[in-house]
Amino acid sequence: MINEIKKAILSGILISIGGCVYMASVTAGLKWFGALLFCGGLFAICIYGFNLYTGKVGYLAYDFKDKKAWELVIVTCFFNQLITFLIGIAVGKYFPSIQEAAAKAYSAKLAAPLAKLFISGIFCGILMFLSVDTWKSGHKLGLFIYVPVFIIAGFDHSVANSFYNGAAFGPETFTLKNAAVVATVTIANGLGGWIFPLLTKSARP
Repeated sequence: MINEIKKAILSGILISIGGCVYMASVTAGLKWFGALLFCGGLFAICIYGFNLYTGKVGYLAYDFKDKKAWELVIVTCFFNQLITFLIGIAVGKYFPSIQEAAAKAYSAKLAAPLAKLFISGIFCGILMFLSVDTWKSGHKLGLFIYVPVFIIAGFDHSVANSFYNGAAFGPETFTLKNAAVVATVTIANGLGGWIFPLLTKSARP
């Protein structure tokens, strides 16, 4: 499990770097370009086989009784979000332009209805499963389509959100409202990731 934790930490680092370049791109008025560059983190995660919650959780739907798979997903989720949050705090302190962009982006999430975040998280979960599953099937291009789609559409990715949460660190960070936002998006990402596996399970080779 130690090796799996390391892989989850590395994924958190890569998503944080992706979050930095995306926020910098938004500030420069190049949101679409930032969405493409964000793919670099996901590309490295897939190439090296690191552990990312949104890339792992969907596969639980093929066998919900697999306790080891559940353990891996839970551990991965925890360390992904912990590392991105801590890195976000550091980035927010020393990179003011990123902090400002992250604060603006995250305040919108805190103001949004939980129902909207839930739907947004489900759509992101679907697209993240498709990104990873098409990659595993040999269609590498899928990652560079589905990831920009969820970013440009503004769908919520729980691990990326954790980075923005840290970078936007402030009075609302440790509130029940923020806890509800984090929990809602995390659960929705998981449910979204299950949709395609559940509906295609019988057709799975």
